[in-house]
Amino acid sequence: MGHRLTLLSAFLIISFILLSQYQPGTRTYRTEYDKAEALYNTEDATEETDSLALVHYQKTITLLGKKHTDDSVCFDAYVKAGILAMSAQQDSLALQYFSNSVALQKSTAVIPDSLLFRPYLFAGNSYYNLYNFDSALYFYKQAEIIYQQFPAINEAERLYNKTGVLYYETGDYKKSIQYFNKALAIVEAAPEGKQYFIINYKNNIASALRKLQHYDQALVLYKSLLQYNINADELWHNIGVTYLDAGNYGEALTCLGKVRYNNAAKYNDISKAHLKSQSYKAASITLEKALALHRKNSGTQKNVQYGLTLKYKGDFDKAVHSLEDAIQHYQQAIIQIDPDFNDSSINSNPVSFQGMHQYALLFETILAKARAINEYYTRHREQKYLQNALAAYQSAIRLAAHVEKMYDTDDARLFLKKNADTAYQEYAATGLQLFELTKDPADLQNTFKVIENSKASVLQADLHELELSSIPGLPQGLIQSQKKLKAELARLNIQASQANENQEDSLITIKIRDLDIELSRLQNQLNDDPKYQSLKFSSRQTTVDSIQKHFLSADDALLSYYYVNNQLICFYVTKDQFGHTSTNITGDFSTHITQLRNMLNSPGAGDRKAIRELSTVLYQQLISPVTGIIRNKKHLVIIPYNEISYIPFDMLADPANDELLLSKFAIRYNYSANFLTSGKTSNESYTVLAMAPFTSSAGMQDQPVLKASEAEVGSVKGKVLLGKSATKNNFVNLLGEYPVIHLATHAIANDSAPIQSYISFYGTTTEAISNRRLYAPEIYNLDMSHVKLVILSACETGSGQLIHGEGVMSLSRAFSYAGCKSTVASLWKADDAATAFITRKMHHYLGKGDDKDIALQKAKSDYLNSSEIEDRFKTPAYWSHLVLIGDGHSVTGKSWNTILIGAILLAILTACYLAIKKTVRR
Repeated sequence: MGHRLTLLSAFLIISFILLSQYQPGTRTYRTEYDKAEALYNTEDATEETDSLALVHYQKTITLLGKKHTDDSVCFDAYVKAGILAMSAQQDSLALQYFSNSVALQKSTAVIPDSLLFRPYLFAGNSYYNLYNFDSALYFYKQAEIIYQQFPAINEAERLYNKTGVLYYETGDYKKSIQYFNKALAIVEAAPEGKQYFIINYKNNIASALRKLQHYDQALVLYKSLLQYNINADELWHNIGVTYLDAGNYGEALTCLGKVRYNNAAKYNDISKAHLKSQSYKAASITLEKALALHRKNSGTQKNVQYGLTLKYKGDFDKAVHSLEDAIQHYQQAIIQIDPDFNDSSINSNPVSFQGMHQYALLFETILAKARAINEYYTRHREQKYLQNALAAYQSAIRLAAHVEKMYDTDDARLFLKKNADTAYQEYAATGLQLFELTKDPADLQNTFKVIENSKASVLQADLHELELSSIPGLPQGLIQSQKKLKAELARLNIQASQANENQEDSLITIKIRDLDIELSRLQNQLNDDPKYQSLKFSSRQTTVDSIQKHFLSADDALLSYYYVNNQLICFYVTKDQFGHTSTNITGDFSTHITQLRNMLNSPGAGDRKAIRELSTVLYQQLISPVTGIIRNKKHLVIIPYNEISYIPFDMLADPANDELLLSKFAIRYNYSANFLTSGKTSNESYTVLAMAPFTSSAGMQDQPVLKASEAEVGSVKGKVLLGKSATKNNFVNLLGEYPVIHLATHAIANDSAPIQSYISFYGTTTEAISNRRLYAPEIYNLDMSHVKLVILSACETGSGQLIHGEGVMSLSRAFSYAGCKSTVASLWKADDAATAFITRKMHHYLGKGDDKDIALQKAKSDYLNSSEIEDRFKTPAYWSHLVLIGDGHSVTGKSWNTILIGAILLAILTACYLAIKKTVRR
């Protein structure tokens, strides 16, 4: 019945054209066409009436042939024949009819362009049914172009719903919700009631919420739809799956038992519930039912539901310890799910991925295969199985990396990252196992490379896209439009996060939805550009060899941390060494980090002795294993992992002599080895844009005065804006003119809602909040690619929500996202006076041409050695909060005066040495 509703208004148009063109002598094709129409539009349609209608449309087409006797009738017959063939699951035949209808329209002036909407839309549906998602998206885009030209076209809601379904199937759930909401808004605004479609679209929204793990919201929405008694079986099915995904297997089986239809999807979900509850006999029975259905309906076309059945069959085999069968079933499942992969050898895995697939299911299946092979290795201890497991893990990781670039938003990428992080950890464990067997440096290097690719991979993808925006030959108009849309979306999302549940909030939500869809449309246009597409999916993967040759000096040591099972792994890289250490860790490790953070966050309350004890314990775990490697180095590049990101390494103390790491090394941090850059000497003068909104003369504001902030920035060379002149607007307008930016202000890091993290500028309490706060999403959309250093001497600018595998969602990260080379940020609420002392000194050394990490090291040392500072203010809580993230290169070259003085001193010392030596000889 559904296909009839798509043609109500269009049928009237066609009928008018037909009546105007009817001529005597055309009864033969008109007779067939009228019979087809009567059957097609009957209220009591059946498979038989649809089949007869298709026959009469086919006869109409044959009689009209290529004569162009009545192109309008022929076009309509093609479209409706395609719809009927699609309804009968003959999608390949349907596509022929849709293609013929488009070709006919292009060859005649009789048929208006607006009528192309339906064949494009339904061709997309047929390609979707055939799991050819790329072609489906292409035809949906063509239908959308027609809709943009003729916005009065009916059935636009179908287009947005089906596009949403496509994004849902490929795992971009938040984007799918925007399309479902757009479809729902269109149908709800229609004058006639379309209850069926409203329920269908709300059902789709609930399904996307379920996939986003918002189970309670999904259940409320599903259950609210049951009252209409429309598609009740499908709703109970989805409710059951929601309980299944939430881990409530008993309730899942109860709900699935209320579903009256029997298909492979239902049997698959019941099987999964039995497997999860370890009812293996019951799982075996329902899996056999699903397989029987597949055998009955078998064909040459790949079938994702069949792939899912095979995947669960593998899960069953693995659960009953039949690992060989499990691996075979996983391999068969991969073939069904991946449209481009057909190798039945269990030693083979997908190695390249093109276009759009059902990524989540394919990823889970490849990962399941890797785990089964790994377990098989544990039993049989043959090296080849470990290598096969590693290859399967690598396939899953390649897929995750591909999908990360396919997605257009950080939300989608971060959601994927949470699910993929386990695969990276298991790969690392397997890679290290293999290295222990082979002792082949290449195995260790590959493991290191994969781990570095995993760290902050979302930020890596963002910066890669930022680089694309400046490459000549790309469609700059689209890129600039994309930037404007992202900036506007950031502004609206901030408003939405602050709005109350009122009409204004609803209007903002609608604007966000429409702009999200517009942004998606723009991204699709960009993806159609071959050069952009090629560059987008290229990647820079730093190797150990390139790090040693290009990114490290003889005085540098890189330490990259990672967790594998209960082991703390530290990879070390120097100019001439590469290796790793492994240390046993327990739950105390994370506890110690939490305890230390809490003490450092309260400078007055922190127990000096307890802080020192924790710093020595963490030193032993993090530094002692590599002491011999770093002994003669001057610079440490720390690449932390997860909670380690919260540790200021320079406060760690050697238990042997109580010496701080600060006294031995200049320390900088980075998100991944892939962010390393080679050093470049700059002749640029050292100038700073410095802003201090909360000086004693700041005026009436909602933030306390920072008494030391004026002295902190008052003497820097460049432009200094204090109090009322330190506005957000001035910052945005001036940031492009200075290599260094210093913000001495307040900041808030919101761990639960990173979108609400912000930096404060001048503004009275009567002004709009948006005029005096720069929120993290706004920072993302600034262009700071020319800025060499941002000093954020504000509270918590290096703190924020921790996302496993990605790092801390901090304000300093936002500046990195915007292209800034490096930031100095605060890990906790900073002491105003201590921060002012250290940053003033740092400017002094930076202005002389010192490297950034050296300048920060010297500044902190000066603070500790200063007789002006009371001893009680010299605990790490006061001075170690400032950390350098990014490159350590100097902002400006050494001045000629400094070089000349140095040369003169060297000459004097040399002369003195020679004179003393000559005296001694006498």
